[in-house]
Amino acid sequence: MAHIYRCEREDADKRNPRKRSLTKRPPGNVPYVVDNLWEWKRPDGYPCRRHAVFASPTPELAKESAQNKGKVFTVEPKGHAVLAQIPQKDAKFHPDCTDVKRKLANLMMRNGWIDLPMEEKRIIAPLWAPCLLKEEVEELFNIEPLKSIRDEMWDSITFWNSVKIFKFGDKLPYEEGEVFFEADEWLLHPAEA
Repeated sequence: MAHIYRCEREDADKRNPRKRSLTKRPPGNVPYVVDNLWEWKRPDGYPCRRHAVFASPTPELAKESAQNKGKVFTVEPKGHAVLAQIPQKDAKFHPDCTDVKRKLANLMMRNGWIDLPMEEKRIIAPLWAPCLLKEEVEELFNIEPLKSIRDEMWDSITFWNSVKIFKFGDKLPYEEGEVFFEADEWLLHPAEA
């Protein structure tokens, strides 16, 4: 059986079981504009990264990606759970983090938006705010000046193309890729040394 791992505080398992987070969390390692575009294009049935729990396929990668260095635990999703994995060991290494930002900037320059007065720039400014809903991004792309580039931006987002959904305990789709999931609840168990 394949395991997934997280590195947390030494006593993190004392808070078992953990419940699904109802509060959206902005990304700490992906630009807000990219995160908003990923959420806009997120396919139905895939986990939302703003509510997701993040894990790694190995204890070593869990330590490497941990915000708080501590103890490595295995993660056990319980109840209804949707697990996904990307090929990159961290989403910040996904090509969209640079390519999509560059594409948007190029389209803005090509269409003269960079030189617009601040009042007109305000129309598209929310695209850079944290945690927009899919519907809010769609609403922005249905007004000018973004309406004219909507399809081109949609087609440039590649993140979800390589995301693989898997069942807990199955062989992981990628050896090193970041795992993210939503579950009714989840448990931490001390990883064997």
